[in-house]
Amino acid sequence: MPVKELIVELGSGNGQMLFDLASKNKKQNLYFIGIEQDSSLCEQACHLLSSENNNITFVNANFEEIISTYKNETIGMFISILPHPNYIGREKIDNWVPFYKTALNKLKKYGEFLLVTECTNELLSAVTPREYEKWKAWITLTFKSIGFHIKLLVDKPPSSLSSYYLTQFMSDTNRIKILTMLMEKS
Repeated sequence: MPVKELIVELGSGNGQMLFDLASKNKKQNLYFIGIEQDSSLCEQACHLLSSENNNITFVNANFEEIISTYKNETIGMFISILPHPNYIGREKIDNWVPFYKTALNKLKKYGEFLLVTECTNELLSAVTPREYEKWKAWITLTFKSIGFHIKLLVDKPPSSLSSYYLTQFMSDTNRIKILTMLMEKS
């Protein structure tokens, strides 16, 4: 039996988005793992599962700890949708860069990392085009310096993904700018 390709969501929330992806990809050789630290959200995710869902599981744990247990070059894809500021904000960069270096090591050669993140300004007022472009250049350069190859940059979320917060954020396009980055380990 062939080894299944692992797709891991970091911070899976209530699990709906990953569950939808797993349901759409039942015939492929993929296995989806959602990692969520909040026990009530993880419990909601687990309630989505039935005996028919043999290609997905949810784990209630800190994803940094779980990811560190995987062997290097074993993950096919990481997904992170609107990560907490502790994992993307400028002020915490020294804390999160080492984690993403670890994640890069866990990816298989040509493995991918789908990151959907947002740009806001400190005053929560409208983000100017200049602010957004400066932030986008910074986040792109940061992930390149970690060792990721940027395959795709899109100034909106993927149409195939939906979540509660993506829907909320998309209704406020002046104050919140969404960036989708598809990155690869080369």
